[in-house]
Amino acid sequence: MIQIKKILGNIHSDSDLHEKYQDMMKKDKVEKIHVNRLEADRLRIRKVSDKGTDLALILNPGSHIYDGDVVLLAEEKMVIAKRESEDVAIVSLNRGISAEQILDTAIKLGHIIGNMHRPIRVINNKIYFPIQTDSEIELFKKLFHNLRQDIDIKTENTVFEPDPGYDIHGH
Repeated sequence: MIQIKKILGNIHSDSDLHEKYQDMMKKDKVEKIHVNRLEADRLRIRKVSDKGTDLALILNPGSHIYDGDVVLLAEEKMVIAKRESEDVAIVSLNRGISAEQILDTAIKLGHIIGNMHRPIRVINNKIYFPIQTDSEIELFKKLFHNLRQDIDIKTENTVFEPDPGYDIHGH
């Protein structure tokens, strides 16, 4: 078992690592560990790569594993984290909603989603949050009943990364 104490960088945001990743892919030297959203925040996690490398990640407090993070880089291999996709709800405001209704609707959406203790991500005026089951989307549609004329809600399976600071819950 190889102990990993820090993330080396990310192939999506570091051009040097991306170039190294491309080179190692051509040589079939890239391995992946699959990490779900809940595991991504753990400080200690044991994973076996898709090619059998046994890893023990022992990370510093505040660490988070993102899709594309390089956890091991050696002459013979590069091991990257591959985040697992999950079902998310996507809520957006309908076009034509009045300026007066925007603030009112946004506050009510935040209240409902917050009461369900969901992490959120806001991208392009859409709110994303994870759901556990298909039937849960029906629950949210009921909870959003009074807002249905002002919003659209749909689901998608994607890698969910909460906005920093909007993934922690406490009372």
